[in-house]
Amino acid sequence: MAASEEEKGALVETGQAKFEKETDTVVVGGSKIVGLTKEQLEQYKNDPFWKPFRYILFGLFWLAWLAMFIGAILIVLLSPKCAAKQEPDWWQTKVSYQLLTPTFYDSNGDGVGDFLGIKEKLDNLRKLGVTTIYPTPVITTDKDELYSEYDVIDHMKVDPRFGSEEDFQALSNAVHDRDMYLVIDLPISCVSVKHPWFKNSLKSDFFVWASPNEPSFKSPRFLDSPWHKPKKYLTCNVGNARNSKNAVLNWKNPKVQAYFKEVIEKYLKMGVDGFHIDHVSLLATKPDGSSDHDAAIEILKKLGGDVVSFAEQSDAVSNKKIVLFSSLRDVEELHVKAQESGALHHVIDTSFSALNSSSCSDGVAQCVHKALDDSYARHSSDNFTPFWQFSNPHSARLASRFDQETANLLTFAQLTLPGAISVYYGQEIGLENVAGASNGQRGVMQWKPKGEDHHGFVNGEAIKDIFYPEQKTDKEADNFEAQYSNPNSALKVFQKLAKLRQRDEALILGVTVRHALIGDVISYSRYVRGENGTATGSAYLAVLNFGNTEAEVDCTKLEAEGIIPTNKKLDAAEVSAVSAGVTGYTPRQKLDASAEKLKLPAKQAILLKL
Repeated sequence: MAASEEEKGALVETGQAKFEKETDTVVVGGSKIVGLTKEQLEQYKNDPFWKPFRYILFGLFWLAWLAMFIGAILIVLLSPKCAAKQEPDWWQTKVSYQLLTPTFYDSNGDGVGDFLGIKEKLDNLRKLGVTTIYPTPVITTDKDELYSEYDVIDHMKVDPRFGSEEDFQALSNAVHDRDMYLVIDLPISCVSVKHPWFKNSLKSDFFVWASPNEPSFKSPRFLDSPWHKPKKYLTCNVGNARNSKNAVLNWKNPKVQAYFKEVIEKYLKMGVDGFHIDHVSLLATKPDGSSDHDAAIEILKKLGGDVVSFAEQSDAVSNKKIVLFSSLRDVEELHVKAQESGALHHVIDTSFSALNSSSCSDGVAQCVHKALDDSYARHSSDNFTPFWQFSNPHSARLASRFDQETANLLTFAQLTLPGAISVYYGQEIGLENVAGASNGQRGVMQWKPKGEDHHGFVNGEAIKDIFYPEQKTDKEADNFEAQYSNPNSALKVFQKLAKLRQRDEALILGVTVRHALIGDVISYSRYVRGENGTATGSAYLAVLNFGNTEAEVDCTKLEAEGIIPTNKKLDAAEVSAVSAGVTGYTPRQKLDASAEKLKLPAKQAILLKL
């Protein structure tokens, strides 16, 4: 039923609000609210003053909104940027594993290690924390030489004794399938005197010579050649000695340059991620056979430019960063200068590979401390990233230059130092030189206890004798299998530290604050430096006792001398890792290092997280 006019005019009540139609008012809680009625508002709808005024206000609103929007964008674009987080190159944080191809693992039972043997062992290495595989040699060398990477007779072919080109490609593919890297030796300064070029009179200009009428003819750097008399060839140097088996190439010859450009492109297409270039001092020489440093660096720069150019243009390489590196073997000053100029990405510091018990007559701790001082002084530029190598094919193994425990302690130190590291196969298990062998540091890898398979070196049926050195007597737990099953072995300590250094920024990019040597104890902290002596993120304290007796270390003294970041407290320390001979501390153990002294047995170490 429709409402009557009286009902329409009646009081309409909703909650506490009342509308009185006759007076056009609203009563809320007893108070009247007065407003304009619809009819009254209609009077202003087309008013000549209010209508333009409304449009002006509407326009001003949107202009103000637009101005604020543009201002917000400008603030984002023009405000000071946050400092970009430092990202290391792939090689700066990796654990590189150098192995001898012929003595690592024989996959087909012919008594010679091979590319497929390395491939079969990749998972063993990867689970240890190894990220870069460095097999040597790879390129074809003289048939009478199985160990040396310098006696090259054909750069364009992999050595057929270790497998086919397809085998090497399979190894490369397997490495990258596991997110690992592959680097190889690329001898570009010298080749074997048995190289076809050296015997070819038409290619004599591929080498550096001295004629009888030149002053350098009488220099001991030059030797007679049976194919090019009366001229003498410039010999390659290995350490401080001259090697008559290797002749120095003439990099002034455009044909030599073009050849190696082709060689590099070949191996880049096969997936190689970097090249070790040794004897860089011989890339350019003066008339007397001595190194022309500046010219050698210019050659390296051009070589690096060619690599970058090829990587940018080749789909096979996919614009990845290719690494050129060398070692401190012949002229240290040149290597440092080459790295600082950008001609080399890094230089392996091999100074520790020359240390031994005899040379450390004042004690191992003093010897190591001095070696660290010298290394930092040698590379004083801000862009220096250390690359530590404590053992290699050219020196005795750590466990033969020092006792077993000291060798393991040095490996502990290597794994906690800043920068990247290169370990030599067998170092992870404390392998010693083969007793009585002339190439004892190049013996077969010991995967298993001694047996007919020669410590697990040979796959398949047993071989009575092998050409390579092998330990005649067995020592307890001197093989990979035994140590991997023992949670307190040197191998397990290696695994713990190798993985830790890759996942914690403090150990990847952190500075190293070293303490003055106290007795036989070396201490240093690792952390990413913040403001006012603070650490950004976690911090670590490494304490290593190189002495022959137990050492007590008061960490509060280290804190007082600035070794500990100001925002880290010793009472909240946690044990991250200990060396194999430590029994008083265990990983993840909470420790108040401010209330009690650390007690480290002889030749043992501890790594604390603060």
